[in-house]
Amino acid sequence: MKLGKLTDKLGEFLSADRRRQREKRDKLKELLKLMKRQQKELEHDARQEHDPEKRASLELKLQILVEQRKKGVRLYRELRGKT
Repeated sequence: MKLGKLTDKLGEFLSADRRRQREKRDKLKELLKLMKRQQKELEHDARQEHDPEKRASLELKLQILVEQRKKGVRLYRELRGKT
């Protein structure tokens, strides 16, 4: 293992804050995957729906999910250190 990786591992081991941040980032990543799957399902359901009221309801849910997912992606990038 190279020196850089060793120092990173040691830093993570010694820093509880860093470890908590990594755990939060990992949980957020899983949540974003779930949200993306739900988004695809809602898009599919909305395309297949013939009733205008049900379609409007599905599209509203989809818009809300998309906005929540965008916020989550921004937070995930912040936690990773990317903008």
